[in-house]
Amino acid sequence: MMFSTMRTGRRTLRSALRPPTSPPSKRRPEDREEDLTAIGHGEGWYEPPREVTPVVLRPWQQAVFWGLRVYIVVMLAVRVVGFAKVAAGN
Repeated sequence: MMFSTMRTGRRTLRSALRPPTSPPSKRRPEDREEDLTAIGHGEGWYEPPREVTPVVLRPWQQAVFWGLRVYIVVMLAVRVVGFAKVAAGN
């Protein structure tokens, strides 16, 4: 049941905000702190992240990105011209 005080028809803010807890018999063994720590060490979660280094793009990738930049500039120019014509009443 979502709220413990639903039978009485009143619900308090404290009971509404209380997170549901499962009884100890229904908890999974993975929920123990030691097991979670062991899993974290096994997965490498506690190791510092690798250093981020810049990626060197290939020439065709650089050409694609420059093409996108030119496309954006052209589209912005088209929008400015369109707005100017509408503002002028043409």
